[in-house]
Amino acid sequence: MHQVPEDLSRNDFQRRCLLSSCDIRVRLVLALAAILAVVASSSVCFGLTVLVCSLVALAMVRTSFGETLRRLAGPVSLAVVVLLAKTFLTGTTPWAEFDLGVCRLTATREGFWAGALIASRILGSLGLVTLLCRNASMQELSAALRWARLPHAWIEIALLMYRYLYLFLSQAASVVSAQRVRLGYRNLRRSLESVGGAAGIVVLRSLDQAQKSHEAMVARGYRGAFPLPVLPPLSRSEATVACAGVAAIALVFALAERWCP
Repeated sequence: MHQVPEDLSRNDFQRRCLLSSCDIRVRLVLALAAILAVVASSSVCFGLTVLVCSLVALAMVRTSFGETLRRLAGPVSLAVVVLLAKTFLTGTTPWAEFDLGVCRLTATREGFWAGALIASRILGSLGLVTLLCRNASMQELSAALRWARLPHAWIEIALLMYRYLYLFLSQAASVVSAQRVRLGYRNLRRSLESVGGAAGIVVLRSLDQAQKSHEAMVARGYRGAFPLPVLPPLSRSEATVACAGVAAIALVFALAERWCP
């Protein structure tokens, strides 16, 4: 059986996390409110502050630096690309020029700040999502999403993606290892061919696995809907915590809009 990696499961995380005693629905509401605040903010400092706070919280629950770096690598690269694109392709006030021989790139002040704002929104939201996922199991999240009246089909797709993502990553790693043994990455041309071949193999295996999974689900009584857990109603204290948290986020957002650039 293919198992979800141990560092992504709950394990003893609940014993270490300060928020583990808080209901998953409260955590979800607070995370969504904070993400909306980050996206709506016009302050670069606000998004970066949220990112730093998220990283500090991840460090407090003993998330390794390597794991955090792996999770941030892709979105950080996207944020850097957006920043560079806005800096060199938009704006009117020249800030710096770079002569590359065949062309000259001009960085603009307006473009830089516009790109920095978008990048801060990406990174701040990413930090919140990473913290939420590190602080909850997929079963808890699916139950909370059902409580939030998210379409049942979306939750099923998310559960299947979560289950099989690591399976296909494992298969892709096996294919790449076999290619390396056969010197499939000894030069740039062979590397590109090997990467294309590995991608094709994984796609074919995913289609085959989808058919097998559907047949197995039908054999086990699947009739078009997963049985998802049902959470009890929120208690008055939990609802109070959620409302107070949202109010605090709104207050910090208003202060940041007023005082931060």
